Amino acid sequence: MSKPLSNAQYRKFIKGMPADKQIESISRMLRVIPHWLMEEVARPKPNEKVIKHLESRLRQARLMLSEYYVNGKVA
Repeated sequence: MSKPLSNAQYRKFIKGMPADKQIESISRMLRVIPHWLMEEVARPKPNEKVIKHLESRLRQARLMLSEYYVNGKVA
């Protein structure tokens, strides 16, 4: 399995998008990550690294959403 994007790389990727695509991508992540977290926790042997990464990505997505609402784009 390949290594997931870091939060800094993810943020850079989102910043490179037009403003309408930014909000679409951030909203999608905010919908999907909680489901991924629940699926990972429900596994017989949940991977703590995966859970930690998903929680970190969820915090990053929430931060970017608040920036989007304040600035009209991810700054």
